Amino acid sequence: MKQIIILLLSCFTLFSCVNNVRVNKENDVTDAGIPDKNIIESVSPYSGEYKGILPCADCPGIETTLTLEKDGNFALHLVYIDEKDGIFDEKGTYIVNDSIITLKTNAGEEQYYKVETNKLRRLNADKEVITGQLADNYILVKK
Repeated sequence: MKQIIILLLSCFTLFSCVNNVRVNKENDVTDAGIPDKNIIESVSPYSGEYKGILPCADCPGIETTLTLEKDGNFALHLVYIDEKDGIFDEKGTYIVNDSIITLKTNAGEEQYYKVETNKLRRLNADKEVITGQLADNYILVKK
């Protein structure tokens, strides 16, 4: 009887420890603060620096540098050409689903990019390719 109680307590302790390392779906890290292995494996092939000049309604363009880290974090540096005080930096996390990269800023805003060979194509809010005369200007090239 004593052995059964010890066995049950051991099992309870084991299950308690396992539950403390489950993945937090909201920010894709374990409760211990370790990035989820599946997230790292899915984003690391796309890590690197991407650059380009995206269209701007009120200026000649936006010099854009997007750095995707292997741990699922990103940094976005925007310089509005010919605009005083036109430099902005954003940080957050990203995920890859099929060929779509979703950036989620620390402020909760989302941006979407389609993965193409050594480049990313900016998508609209509906995750669709931007069309029209400026369509080819929504591309960031991997450096």
